Amino acid sequence: MNFCALSISTFFNENVFQSDIFTKIDAAVYSFVDSIASPALDGIFEVITHLGDTPGIIWFVLGIILLIPKKTRKLGICLFAGLAFSSLITNVILKNILERPRPYEDAIAPIWEAVGYKYEWPAILAEKSTSFSFPSGHATSSVGAGFGLLLACRKKYLAIGIPAFILSLAIAFSRIYVKIHYPTDVIAGTIVGILAAVAIYFVFDLLVFKKAIPALERKINKKIID
Repeated sequence: MNFCALSISTFFNENVFQSDIFTKIDAAVYSFVDSIASPALDGIFEVITHLGDTPGIIWFVLGIILLIPKKTRKLGICLFAGLAFSSLITNVILKNILERPRPYEDAIAPIWEAVGYKYEWPAILAEKSTSFSFPSGHATSSVGAGFGLLLACRKKYLAIGIPAFILSLAIAFSRIYVKIHYPTDVIAGTIVGILAAVAIYFVFDLLVFKKAIPALERKINKKIID
């Protein structure tokens, strides 16, 4: 790692992630999760959290299904574009610059005592990850895919887009529930996912759907997207 990246990660880990606003949000949300936890919810969120496992199993399957018919091909393209762009931003760039430890690696830090979250870290409900924590990759990629799909749906396919977006938020929340991420990791990942989906959608709408694909359709004399 170069000196600049090291300085950025040190600054964030010492001044941002341990700030009052971050630690109070994390502790408050964790306390809420503890208050609603139950064996039934444990089982539900264990399943939900794995739906977003790399490369985004549920999104990969749904995207392939949407790509097959011409009438929903645009939805599949936007889903995959949102998934890829948001994953790139988080998993390749932000995580490796900011280097926030996972909650189970940082649970006994003094900052937790300051906000009253004092018990020993509970057994997590998902496999420990070797990647850094901030932002949540599951949250970013799932919300990027789900919101990208929702943007492409407009009114005609909202019956697909709305449940997909709700599922993406459930996957994001599951990362908090299974305690594989800090809540602020997930909040940041959700925001990044939404912004990435919006950016990629408007780029694709302007350059791909309105220019590149119509030009290709004229060249091959065949409709690609209805």
